[in-house]
Amino acid sequence: MNSLNLAALPGDLLLEVASCLSSRTDILNLALSSKHLFTSTCPVLYAHVHLGTAEQCQRTLSMLHSRPNIARHIQKLYIRFSSSSDYMLDINGIAISALLRELAPKLDVLHTFIWDADEIPQCDDMWFALRMSCPRLRTLGTCYGSVIPSQRSHLLEFKNLRGFSLTLKYGYYTHHSDDFQDALPFDNRLWDMLIRRSPDLEELHVLGGPLILDGTVHPLCTARWPLLHSLSLGDLMLDWSSGPGPMSSKRPFVAFLEAHQRLRFFRTSRTALSPHIITSLDPSALPHLTHFAGSLEHLQALAPSHPQITHLAIEEPLIIRDLAPLSIAGVLQSLHCLTELRIAFVFHSSYESGNLIKNLVSTCPGLTTLEITCARRPSFKVDTLARSVSCLPRLRHLRLTLVPVATGDSLRVCASHVVQAIPRLHSFALTFISASLPLSLTPVEFGLYEQSGNYVIRTDEHGLPHSLSCTERRPALRLPFTLPSIPIPLAVPLLTFSPFASPSPPRERKMRIQQFLLDLRPGTSKYGGLGLILERSTAGDEARVLTVLVALSGLALWGFFA
Repeated sequence: MNSLNLAALPGDLLLEVASCLSSRTDILNLALSSKHLFTSTCPVLYAHVHLGTAEQCQRTLSMLHSRPNIARHIQKLYIRFSSSSDYMLDINGIAISALLRELAPKLDVLHTFIWDADEIPQCDDMWFALRMSCPRLRTLGTCYGSVIPSQRSHLLEFKNLRGFSLTLKYGYYTHHSDDFQDALPFDNRLWDMLIRRSPDLEELHVLGGPLILDGTVHPLCTARWPLLHSLSLGDLMLDWSSGPGPMSSKRPFVAFLEAHQRLRFFRTSRTALSPHIITSLDPSALPHLTHFAGSLEHLQALAPSHPQITHLAIEEPLIIRDLAPLSIAGVLQSLHCLTELRIAFVFHSSYESGNLIKNLVSTCPGLTTLEITCARRPSFKVDTLARSVSCLPRLRHLRLTLVPVATGDSLRVCASHVVQAIPRLHSFALTFISASLPLSLTPVEFGLYEQSGNYVIRTDEHGLPHSLSCTERRPALRLPFTLPSIPIPLAVPLLTFSPFASPSPPRERKMRIQQFLLDLRPGTSKYGGLGLILERSTAGDEARVLTVLVALSGLALWGFFA
């Protein structure tokens, strides 16, 4: 169907066609076919806007301010950039928060807004504009840096929120790590907004907070949200109790978990919940829990009573020792419904045995998505690891992050090895990291990797791979002199671990992005019908043998009748 016939379809059908496209690039190409298609597909194309650099934020927000017909379709807006200087002198933060304040009246259907910069917005009126101009806004996300919100901040005036997230950046730990909750009056207003004025809260993600005084209980433990289904807690201290207490009493946070029976996603840390406390949790609690993220010790205490977990992320990297494969397999074998797994290993020496991956794969035969990180030492070659996980019959998405072998293959060659070993994959990603990367930054963020590539497999009418859509990223070369900056959006992998406290603030690096299509059957299209005979494969060998036999039979028949 050409673009003219497609443009003749009703607008609701065009929206259905655009929503069925899995790639935003495909949606963009469809929208650019004609003005009518662009207008019709705008609600899908601009429904979720994710801005990853300061330059991208300023340019896109300025465009949206001048094009209200586009801005009115934005439902989710995600702002992420790095500060250029101190809080009061950060020109990027001042400009972006001011642009958002001016843009707010044009965001008619906005229901989710996430501010993920290094500091809070310099223009606090931005929150007031969003609250007054966006009546559907029910999910907020913000962060604390070297400066925290004042007691009169407009951020704390929202009500009837359905989702809230709070992230603590590096500046917070360097300026407020020793502050107690009672010394931060704004924190009481924050929890008053979440507990008293948002009784229907459904999602809460708090990745840290101020300390609490000895003998006190965090306000979170007293909250009761009947609709809460997602809870993520980082380094948040909930109480100072040293033990579970008398048998008749429950720890405050354990009572909180037992009171929220609708929880489906739960992520915790050792600071928020000690692993030995989980044993006091009622076995019938959390009956709908399907997504869990925590340490291996958390999982050991939780898995026996919750075999229905389908998505698992082991947050703390596992240090490999002789008994490590057995301990991991012993925990995972009780999770019969597991379909997605994210796990990281730390190697202190080269690890050549395949028992680790074999045990991992044998205990999780139903995996559809697998993410493995191997840090500190070269551990596996990509082709060896791909062959180890190839026995997973349902695996469709794979992400490998590892320290490359010194004499290993290039990223492109490794990608072809993965396709040959696991042809049923839909997509996969490969990332090479440095052995000197700190443990806290082993999760690949901020572009701190040597090479990274995302690959989508394209198949023929028989379901066999014939080409690979590749997007590879490498750090841009640095020159000894300064040139005018050219904005290149930072590519951050989709699946990432949550960063631990880092010793120094990481800085974003500009990436050199290369996109291309890799033909997995070179020569087939070039030689037409002779492609199979000239192809270097098992099928090509059989075709050549068959051709020789046919030729010999023809010569024999010609000699017989001649």
